[in-house]
Amino acid sequence: MNGAWIITLTAATGLLVPPHPLAADGPQRAVPERLAAAPKRSGKDALTCAVSTPSERPLTFTPRVGVTTRRISARGYLEFTGCTSPDRSARFLRSGWVNVKATAQASCATARRVRGTAVITWFGATGRPAGTSKLGIKADRLVARHPADTLLTGTVRTGWLAGKRVSGGIAPPTAILGCAASGLHAYPGHGTITFG
Repeated sequence: MNGAWIITLTAATGLLVPPHPLAADGPQRAVPERLAAAPKRSGKDALTCAVSTPSERPLTFTPRVGVTTRRISARGYLEFTGCTSPDRSARFLRSGWVNVKATAQASCATARRVRGTAVITWFGATGRPAGTSKLGIKADRLVARHPADTLLTGTVRTGWLAGKRVSGGIAPPTAILGCAASGLHAYPGHGTITFG
């Protein structure tokens, strides 16, 4: 697939967050909802994580993305793992589960008029919930490069890391072929996301 299309996220309400895959068995101490944050150090990001679609649960698109640009919606989950905090302000956030719903004007090669939000449930070192964040995403410019290259771009509106700018992307492990011929219904992928 040559070119790209992007989508943004809108909170998917009413969906249950499944048990986090990093949760440990046995008695654990709950991570406080409010922890003191260290002052941000100039030139360092607050948090960086690997991002991927859960195994065998790719993002899905309705209707299928095809040759003709049209309004599509996407829904599913994303998973953050291996989170690190260069400035140590968010060192207690180790992973996250993201509930997503998306809209965009998209085709196999392009996307624009991207709108939405992403709701992130954070987990600490023990795998216990550590709070939430709501990411606001908006993109109006036509994008034509790599699939979903700017999927995770915007600003944290509320919760942990509120006010932080977010940049990131998610790409398929291999080239997605056949979009023009049969359309694209599902999108597995992985990448990175940075809160700075």
